[in-house]
Amino acid sequence: MAEEAVVEVWRKPTWKNIILSGAATGTILAILILTVFILPELDPGSFVVLFGGWFSLAVLSAFILSQISKRAKWPEVSLKILIPVGCITSVIPLLGTLFGMPNSEPITLATVVAIGAIGGFFWSIPFAMWSFFSSGRTTEEE
Repeated sequence: MAEEAVVEVWRKPTWKNIILSGAATGTILAILILTVFILPELDPGSFVVLFGGWFSLAVLSAFILSQISKRAKWPEVSLKILIPVGCITSVIPLLGTLFGMPNSEPITLATVVAIGAIGGFFWSIPFAMWSFFSSGRTTEEE
């Protein structure tokens, strides 16, 4: 008997996958920033260290989501999309929100995480539009 080969089907991420991945990246980024800088009340000491730390957390959140997608066998969104979405989300809206944050109550922290998700959603829209309009409307031929 011939053995059946297991074939993994790689699906190109659609615009919906890009938007959901962007929102997830923003959520993970907000959680990382809260756990690294805000909750322990860590003072980075300088402007350069603060932004270096924030941008490295943005890159880390993109890598975390990429690994989650691989293990869950979801359509993988490129790091070329996730890293810019994470970096822009770390500045707008998270930076302003965290500097104006009145307290560390749980509802305030949940609001910051929600704002991170909304920011990731918003900043992934241009990439999703690019993917939507650049994908040809061709049919598959077998």
